[in-house]
Amino acid sequence: MRKAIIIVVIFNILRLAFIPFVGLTPQESYFAYYADNLSLSYFDHPPLIGYIIWLFMAVLGHNMYAVKIASFVVIVLAQLAFLLLASKILRGERKYLAWVLFCTSMLVTSMSLQNGPDVPLVLFWTLSIWAFYCAIFEKSVKHWIYAGIFMGLALNSKFPALGIPIGLIIFLIFSGRHRKLLAQPWLYLSILIMLLLALPMLVWNIRNDFITFRLPSVLRAEPFDSDTPRNVFQFILSQVIILMPVLFIGLWWLFGKYLWRIITKPNQTNAEMWFLFSFFFPAFIGVYLVSVFGEVKYNWLIPTYITGIIMISKVMKERWQFWHWALTSVLYVVCVYKIVLAPNSPYVRYDLGLDSEQLAHEVDSVHAANPNTFVFATDGYKTASKISFYSGDTIYGPQIIAQTPYHFGYIGLNANDLKNKNGLLVKPRLNSNTQFHLIVPYFDEVRKIHCVKVAGVPAYDIFYCENYKGIEKENK
Repeated sequence: MRKAIIIVVIFNILRLAFIPFVGLTPQESYFAYYADNLSLSYFDHPPLIGYIIWLFMAVLGHNMYAVKIASFVVIVLAQLAFLLLASKILRGERKYLAWVLFCTSMLVTSMSLQNGPDVPLVLFWTLSIWAFYCAIFEKSVKHWIYAGIFMGLALNSKFPALGIPIGLIIFLIFSGRHRKLLAQPWLYLSILIMLLLALPMLVWNIRNDFITFRLPSVLRAEPFDSDTPRNVFQFILSQVIILMPVLFIGLWWLFGKYLWRIITKPNQTNAEMWFLFSFFFPAFIGVYLVSVFGEVKYNWLIPTYITGIIMISKVMKERWQFWHWALTSVLYVVCVYKIVLAPNSPYVRYDLGLDSEQLAHEVDSVHAANPNTFVFATDGYKTASKISFYSGDTIYGPQIIAQTPYHFGYIGLNANDLKNKNGLLVKPRLNSNTQFHLIVPYFDEVRKIHCVKVAGVPAYDIFYCENYKGIEKENK
């Protein structure tokens, strides 16, 4: 136990030390935009992440560290919740092995250093499973209520939380000893509590054409095309990195072993392992199947690994542990080099948001020299969010050219109110997903007036756009 605590504490201290070297990423700037514009829900995510960041910024101020510390604190709580869950199922040193595997993983490190909806989702997913374990195996009625609350908070974090009640129902259906719980009211009370906690989010979506619920089919997946084989490979590679090869291979082995056992010998499957497996395999196999038909994100499987790691810790041999720790050490050395020792690559600075403050400062200077203009960016949420966090100006997003507006189009910023005004377009040279020809038709003339250099390399162009023509359909 003492050794495990020392390892976990050291890793968390190192993550804290990393924070100054990891800027406010574009995603975090966008979620901070949520906090600056509190709402019952948001265009592309449920509301909890915005509330958490708002709380920490209210205490620590409107700065990068408030956003970063918010994710660090929540993920530390998730690590403690994981130990609480693992202690229910594993005995002796095995529970500490599971805890260390989880706490030292790259998936926990990534969430510690980059805030996002997955952070509270992992916390409340873990607590939900813990509460259901206590309710079912320890016959504690009050934990059905706790489970409903935790599921509601998980659902207000991210929609994959729906996998929690789905996994539990699968467990109860195929567990002869516990199937009778389907005829009792407690499961349905938990689900009712979850839905009641999600009501504010539902109200916002009723008012806004259910955009948050429709979004996965609109933005999150691309149809099957020639890039699909590459997308599948990239997704698999991302899972190998965040898990490390030993855990990655071990989880696939575990998946095949227990799925075959449940199919062939359902009555001989350990109830606790089947309980854990029910929260692991549906999303695990589902996301991999979806990856064949469209692009999926690396973080979609993170919640499933909570029970997966506990399961594999029960059977993990010492030689597997050796190779896991060896490969994990190599990966962390590479990350230290990339982030701390060689951070001046334009791609690194763009992806980590290390250019955000400088960019906002130069945009403010150009804006001051060109009064009576509005500032906008059209590369999704990234550049607009980066500028908005460090600037006092109102920044417009892709709604200016009638593209997917993200939340910029849902806080009362009507693009048509800007008709006949001049604008300043901030366009990144890297990773820009908006073609220039989409912008030109909305203005009489577009000309470049400034270049922003990052680490000595041209990274952004600022264009002066004359006489905005507006769009036909009004924004929210």
